[in-house]
Amino acid sequence: MKKSTNLFGFFLMLFLGVFFVSCDFLDDHIKNPIRSKCNEKAVLDHVAFPLVNTANYGITNVVLNGDCLEITLSSSGCNPNNWDMNLIGVASTTNIYPPLFHAKVELINKEECLAVFQKTVSFDLTPFQMAGQNTVQIDIDGWNNNIVYQY
Repeated sequence: MKKSTNLFGFFLMLFLGVFFVSCDFLDDHIKNPIRSKCNEKAVLDHVAFPLVNTANYGITNVVLNGDCLEITLSSSGCNPNNWDMNLIGVASTTNIYPPLFHAKVELINKEECLAVFQKTVSFDLTPFQMAGQNTVQIDIDGWNNNIVYQY
């Protein structure tokens, strides 16, 4: 009987040791989530999309770099470091392949200066990924070509 009690105690300690090590391992992933290398996260928002004003800037360059879409804007202002930029998109209602999203860049610039500056911001496109797809198109208001995003 004593041998089975020792064996039970051994397995109990082994189980508890594995349990605590596993929990500690999981905690590391929660404390240090994988971060995007993009400046901002793009958002899908059908309510905000029609409200975005695109008349206060011009798009001078668009580059797709992995999951990041780098957009360069030109606008008047005093200091482009004070600008905030958002990429807001909506899914298209057209039935095409690859699926299409419409997007607008929102430039928040409260400065009134006559100087013209450029600023580049990269947006994380993972919100545009669709289950069952590996490619989508993104039509950016103010840019001539659709972006083909493969993931």
